[in-house]
Amino acid sequence: MKRLLLAIAIAASGAAFAESFPVMGSLFTPVQAPDARYDVKGLRLSLVYGECQEFCGLDIGIANRTRKDFSGLAIGGGNIVDGKLYGGQVGLVNWNGNKSSGWADKSIGGQLGLFNCAYDFCGFQDGVVSVAKNRFCGWQYSFFNFAKEVDGLQCGFWAIIGVNVAEGALNGCQIGIVDYTRTLNGCQVGILNYAAKIESGVQIGIVNMIDQGGFAPVMPIINGKF
Repeated sequence: MKRLLLAIAIAASGAAFAESFPVMGSLFTPVQAPDARYDVKGLRLSLVYGECQEFCGLDIGIANRTRKDFSGLAIGGGNIVDGKLYGGQVGLVNWNGNKSSGWADKSIGGQLGLFNCAYDFCGFQDGVVSVAKNRFCGWQYSFFNFAKEVDGLQCGFWAIIGVNVAEGALNGCQIGIVDYTRTLNGCQVGILNYAAKIESGVQIGIVNMIDQGGFAPVMPIINGKF
């Protein structure tokens, strides 16, 4: 690893004032070349932990962090992007902290891992636990799916084995053992379905509960509003 870092440092010496480098190698930050102040457009290899500013390309390592925007594919034990994500994260833990909800600045891509977490995210999350702290548009496919607002689909393993939570509004569909939302605009299919209120849609399951706007507060088989 020392030879790799030395080779990268020598290769980068002719471009000491460059804003980005094609290759980064890291044992653990700050033992890396180039250092964490620079962007990477190409390949990053992190034996333990690597850090950079913006990244574009292929990111491989045990733990990788990008302080700004990321575009490409990250493969590692832990993949962390503080800015906008445009691409994919594959690892045990995937995290994206981008809070920009406008389409021009929204994170778009996929997260595949045991635990996936984003703030505003559009795309696909697949894991044991998938979380969107604010708005999610797309498909969450995990044992436990959570988002503040959902525009799309939440479903558990094999389409039905899971728990789905839309803390605010659900504009789409939930399929699981337990489905929960504050405001339903779409459908819930599960063993136990709950909506605080319904604007339009249907619940199909063993127990279907709607506090406001349904056929009745509790109904078997089907409940909803048309």
